[in-house]
Amino acid sequence: MVKTSKRNQSNLTELEKLSARWDKIVFHAQGSPFEDLSISCLAKNTACRPWSRSSAHIKGDTLARYIYLSFEELLAVEKLDLKTAVHLLEICESTMLFVKESYDLGSLNEIDSQAASQRMRFVEEYGLYQDYPIALSNLDAEMRELCQAEDVLTLIDLMGFIDRLTEKAWIGGSCRNLQNVFAHGDEKGLCEYFPYRLGHRGFHLPEALSFCLNRLTRSDLQAVLEYHERRRRKNRFGARSIKMPPVVETWLLPEIFECLYYFGRRQPKLMVNLHDSTCVSRELMFLNDPQSEGVIYWLLHLAMGIFRPSIYQDLDEDLDKIAVDKDSELHRNLKNLLEEA
Repeated sequence: MVKTSKRNQSNLTELEKLSARWDKIVFHAQGSPFEDLSISCLAKNTACRPWSRSSAHIKGDTLARYIYLSFEELLAVEKLDLKTAVHLLEICESTMLFVKESYDLGSLNEIDSQAASQRMRFVEEYGLYQDYPIALSNLDAEMRELCQAEDVLTLIDLMGFIDRLTEKAWIGGSCRNLQNVFAHGDEKGLCEYFPYRLGHRGFHLPEALSFCLNRLTRSDLQAVLEYHERRRRKNRFGARSIKMPPVVETWLLPEIFECLYYFGRRQPKLMVNLHDSTCVSRELMFLNDPQSEGVIYWLLHLAMGIFRPSIYQDLDEDLDKIAVDKDSELHRNLKNLLEEA
């Protein structure tokens, strides 16, 4: 580390001042629980700008990578430019400031214990699936990417992750919203991120399927909506055949298979009810979005038609456009689930 002299602070060069600040902050950060957190995570949940270094997407880009180096070594060894090194310093300072403020409030163990108990009561009261996959949630792309980087795979993982973040850093955005959902039992907030239906216990397939559409890019979603509408007109007025958007085969159907397999294992009657068009339509009405209801109804029957083509003969033309890997583990598992229903 850079040795500080006894001369007046005003006589220090700008680099020496930055080095002194770095030495002070890493002294507190070394050996702390923050070492295993990625810089991207810390930046996202502080008041600092996003961490934009190219290595930010590498799992090893954690705080421990930097805090055992001097400020000069950040520039020479890690090849950070001065602006990026200062940004890293600001992220560390903001994080440790939150910790200091927390310690000033006294021990948070009792508060943490109460919060954890409250969250579990929330899970039990509303009948939530603790192992619900984050990949099938309605979190924004950045939050899903963060969860993937931190190996946060399920609802219960996410609750613990948010809990750890609140202990270590100031959080905002989706993290803050999720903290409020879990800590205060916010049903409306839960509906925004997970397939929960207001006033009904548990998670529900129609809401989960609607999230599949939400996860599409705007252009892909528009292509799917246009295809469905033109397909509907073709059936009514005999218009010419049109090409199905590739995203239906490459993205939507695999996600729908995941949803069907997940919910089918937990709701045995579901796989039987899916063959009842009236029942499916009634369930989709809870979405309160006629356009999405129509698209999901078609996609759901398209997915079912891959396994039971004789029942869904009206979809033969669409089914002919789709190639599915019938040897995949998911396909085999879902096929067995349908046969057992």
